[in-house]
Amino acid sequence: MFRGYARVAPQGEDPTDQAGRLRAAGVDPARIRTDHSGGARGARPELDALLADLTAGDVLVVTGLERLASSVLHMVAIGQRLHAADAELCALDESVDTRTPSGQGLLAALAMLGGLQRTLVSSSTRAGLDAARSRGRRGGRPPRLDREAAAEARRLYDQGHSVTEIAERLSVPRTTLYGHLHRPS
Repeated sequence: MFRGYARVAPQGEDPTDQAGRLRAAGVDPARIRTDHSGGARGARPELDALLADLTAGDVLVVTGLERLASSVLHMVAIGQRLHAADAELCALDESVDTRTPSGQGLLAALAMLGGLQRTLVSSSTRAGLDAARSRGRRGGRPPRLDREAAAEARRLYDQGHSVTEIAERLSVPRTTLYGHLHRPS
């Protein structure tokens, strides 16, 4: 069964053209879902509902891939959901039809590019953190207690003072104090 999806910008773009093209491609007007969402981060409740309703043999028809996905990773995720539902994709502008070998090849290539993008982001992040460490920078929030205050807290704790007393004396929450007391010396 053909299921159509259209996406238009919330400020004034008319979905009539997309809906007309989807009908001309064989999609029943009752099976066309439209989101009014702009930008890459906009919510797409109709797309989410449509993807959740897909069953084996369904064909998701869109006018263009840019209407369906906000990024390559998003397209890969949609492709995975289509595959899991045993459904197909047809993008009219790009002449993509996953019922054909070339369409299946495109989805495989997108999956490969998505994996490459994840790997590149991960390795770039790791390299940046390593470079910062080599310059003496540490990640994360700075400790609430410096070395002297942490040593004082340890000394008072070893003398039998309660965590509450020590926390009040050093003006820090008890949870902060526990973190310092349980670190190896």
